[in-house]
Amino acid sequence: MDRRGENLVRPLLLAVCLHIVLISTFFIAVSPEAKTITPPPVVVIQATELTFAPSAAAEARVRKQKAEEEQKRRQQEAKKKAEAEAKKKAEAEAKKKAEAEAKKKAEAEAKKKAEAEAKKKAEAEAKKKIEAKRQAELKKAKEAKQAAAVAEAEAKRKADQAARAEALKEKVRAPDLGKKAALEKERENKEKTLEKAFKQAEAEARALEELKNKEEAELAVLNALAAERAAANVLDAMTTRITRAWRRPVAFSGGLEVYLRMALASNGELVDVRVVRSSGDVLFDRSALTAVKRAAPFNEVKQFDAATFEEKFRSLTVKFRPED
Repeated sequence: MDRRGENLVRPLLLAVCLHIVLISTFFIAVSPEAKTITPPPVVVIQATELTFAPSAAAEARVRKQKAEEEQKRRQQEAKKKAEAEAKKKAEAEAKKKAEAEAKKKAEAEAKKKAEAEAKKKAEAEAKKKIEAKRQAELKKAKEAKQAAAVAEAEAKRKADQAARAEALKEKVRAPDLGKKAALEKERENKEKTLEKAFKQAEAEARALEELKNKEEAELAVLNALAAERAAANVLDAMTTRITRAWRRPVAFSGGLEVYLRMALASNGELVDVRVVRSSGDVLFDRSALTAVKRAAPFNEVKQFDAATFEEKFRSLTVKFRPED
């Protein structure tokens, strides 16, 4: 029994005893044998509140219970505090890691953009040099053609003068030669002059043909360079779309890469995709395959002709690394 129970028992017993005495006195006073009615003596019972000190064992139990409750409260508070600190630390680490990945990704994109700009600038300079060289060769060929024409006209003029001089000389030296012989000589001289001019024209035609072939070869090189650059830009755009469609797997630690073989249709639809070199992490490989399927179709390949598409995009292997 606790302290409160001990405090109530004795006053209750005293009250019961008082009621018993009063009832007994009443019955004695009204009984037939009584000659006179005498009032019962008034018994004054003073009720005193009794306070009992708890025992040492009860105090020890109370102290022990309070100590256990206090220890339990402190443990709960310490647990809540530790959980809050751990959550805060995890959030800070996750934020720091996300910021580092974002910074690394921004640096990679800036580097890729700078490389693309440098490559574009180098191609423009190379194209400019080739065009300047072609213009110089055209100018040189034109000047050579003009010089050849002038030389041909001069040679023809000199040949005509020589023929006329020879004819006049023959006429003065041998007036008896017939007109037929003089005409024959003049004809031969003209044929030689024409033959020389024809050979000169053939040489110029060959030079022009070679220059034309050279220009066509240079144009083919420029077209090939432009096609390569366009293909590289499209491949970069495809890789960027795949990276944006990628979802980070659980417990992904970074630093992984996987090589994927993609098969495309001419309209950009994805025909097939599979892993050709695994990263060693099955979940990461699966997430990369899913990202490719999310990013499809790749409509960028529609801009290429059939030959370029067959060569570059019918079947291609891409390296997927989220940090790039």
